[in-house]
Amino acid sequence: METTHQCSFCANGSEPCLHHIPIFQNLENEQIQEVQRLIRQIELAPGSVLFREGDRADSLYLVRKGSLKLVRYGSDGSEYILDTLFPGDFYGGDQLFLSSVARETGVAAESLGICMIKAEELQHLILQKPEIALKSMTYLNAKLDQYRLQVEILSTSDIQKRICMYLFERYRKTGSTTLHLTQDDIGSALHLTKETVNRKLSSLKDEGILRVEGKGKLRILDMARLEAISFES
Repeated sequence: METTHQCSFCANGSEPCLHHIPIFQNLENEQIQEVQRLIRQIELAPGSVLFREGDRADSLYLVRKGSLKLVRYGSDGSEYILDTLFPGDFYGGDQLFLSSVARETGVAAESLGICMIKAEELQHLILQKPEIALKSMTYLNAKLDQYRLQVEILSTSDIQKRICMYLFERYRKTGSTTLHLTQDDIGSALHLTKETVNRKLSSLKDEGILRVEGKGKLRILDMARLEAISFES
């Protein structure tokens, strides 16, 4: 279920959430307030769809809380996770000045808080504040690097190394050794069967590299070893 309302200050009542968004965090308070006036907040329950592949791309979506899966679906209905966005990430920045459509479907992986800005309104503000465009370009370049890494991960033939690379990248993005991932999530992201993922995770568990802490929760115990497997030639 989706609810939409005007933007308000964060829970502490003193700091706009935009200060935590990479493309806006170095702007002056006055500039932050100008951007904030454009925002509509959206709250989504787990499993809800924010946008669908083929929808008109006319908004910028900033993840305020929770996580957003970007997925595509195969002809047989299989779900493939292309990326997962976390607080501070955004979707739609590469389409702000183009008449385009969404190339993925955005699904709430958990309770999700989104700050939405209409592209037309943000375009007008960027023309007035070019520094916002520069921040966007820097962030988008970083996202391109992430996509290149994703291609590298998927092209790795060693399955255990592929899984380690994926887990290490998730750690790098979230900053947490606790990863909220199911075997289905990992299999979908890496194009592996659930059985294969289960077998490889069991091997990593036996080696003391990680621990499974219930459904959908992994804890990395030996980061050095995980990183070594990820980058060994």
